[in-house]
Amino acid sequence: MFTNIFFKKITNSYFLTFFLLLLAFFLRFYKFETLGLWGDELLTFWETKPLQTFNEIWLRTSGVEYTPPLYFYVLNIYNHLFDYSAYTIRFFHIIFGFLSLLITFFISRHLLSKSASNLVLFLLGVNLFLVLVSTEVRIVPFILFFYLILILFFFNIIKNINSKISYLDILFLTMLNVLILTFHPFTVVIISAQIFFLLLLLKMNNAEYNKKIFLYVFFIILSCAIYVLINKNYILLRANGNPLDHHKLTLKFFIGYNFKTFFTSYFLGFVNLLLVSLSLWQLKKNIYKNLYILFLSIILIFTYVFIIFVSITFSGIGGARYWTYLVPIVVILNVYYLTEVKKNIFSKALILLFIIYTPINYLQKVDKPQLRKPDTPGLIAFINKSDVEYIVSENLSYFDLYLRTGYKKILKKEIYYENKINEFDNDFLYLCLDLVWIQTKGTYTDDIYSCYPKTTNTEKFKKLETLKFNGYAITKYKFIK
Repeated sequence: MFTNIFFKKITNSYFLTFFLLLLAFFLRFYKFETLGLWGDELLTFWETKPLQTFNEIWLRTSGVEYTPPLYFYVLNIYNHLFDYSAYTIRFFHIIFGFLSLLITFFISRHLLSKSASNLVLFLLGVNLFLVLVSTEVRIVPFILFFYLILILFFFNIIKNINSKISYLDILFLTMLNVLILTFHPFTVVIISAQIFFLLLLLKMNNAEYNKKIFLYVFFIILSCAIYVLINKNYILLRANGNPLDHHKLTLKFFIGYNFKTFFTSYFLGFVNLLLVSLSLWQLKKNIYKNLYILFLSIILIFTYVFIIFVSITFSGIGGARYWTYLVPIVVILNVYYLTEVKKNIFSKALILLFIIYTPINYLQKVDKPQLRKPDTPGLIAFINKSDVEYIVSENLSYFDLYLRTGYKKILKKEIYYENKINEFDNDFLYLCLDLVWIQTKGTYTDDIYSCYPKTTNTEKFKKLETLKFNGYAITKYKFIK
């Protein structure tokens, strides 16, 4: 009896919340300095070189990025205010990935007990997919934070739905919708869910209540119109641009709906997919029983309808990383189902299984990510220790900026361009990017690829061994004349 009371007291405490946040923070920052930037991350680093105007960012990104320019503009300002390096730019994204967990905890407190919210925090904190996403130098962890902010604010509107009209709430919701749509147009899914949810509420109350709902719907639609006016150039560019080919829908998508990727496990993916399906089936008995659950369920359903429709008609958008916000939504729905709807021995056993297996899954797979980061820190350590003074790289502007600027505080030797080779009268190391951009061959293979100068004569040098790092190959040339 005493043990049971003590256990409930611990699981229901903010002390546990603080500990779980510390754990999540540690997992996201652990060895982050050992991660180099892979192809698209390297592009982000190049695109956000400080200090650029918004128009310069637009010109730099419009031809190569599907992501709107505002994110890159914010990142370029951050890079100006802080140290422009590979570490600080990753730090920016990790912070947003971590803060997303805090926002999720606040979301869960609207419909779950403190102990159940702590359970949500734990399952997301050690979710390997979210940990890896948080370290991505792309928009994914950044926009995840804002998606969840938008959901949290709309939860506040749901909470006060029977109160008097708050024009401040209406103004703030309109501004949030415009801002987050401008960060990424996929926000339209959550905004569509807002409208559909409010229209469902029309059946619930009186004329005064309905007037408030129509007012909210009007301003939500207005926010979309404002977005179109502000971002018409981006919208026209994307409408006339090439569709994405590598995220088209396959049979595999319809079997698992990305749940295996979301939970980095066939078992965890299957169980979570089964539970969320049961949760949605349970909802149909009384959709108005819990309005928070109803809104999250609408977002979940609308997301998959949107993915399927857009992928069939316009462009492949089935990649799991585009829809990272589904992970906290699914976990909240499933924890609610297990703790509030199905309170039995089986649900308790399933919760215990999640608590045990989720960290085990993390430990088993954390060193085997699907997308392996280049070992840039290891490469630079090798260069710094080498007795060869001349280091030459391919003349690739993205890469040169990254290597010379991203690691300017630890790279002790100068990196030369290929056209300088004939001026050398000593040995040199020639550095190649190894398959960073060729995703069709996998992230990196274990083979050593030929690494040699492509445009410069090297007759007065003898080619020696080639060393391999994740993402790089480096060949030593010995001076013979």
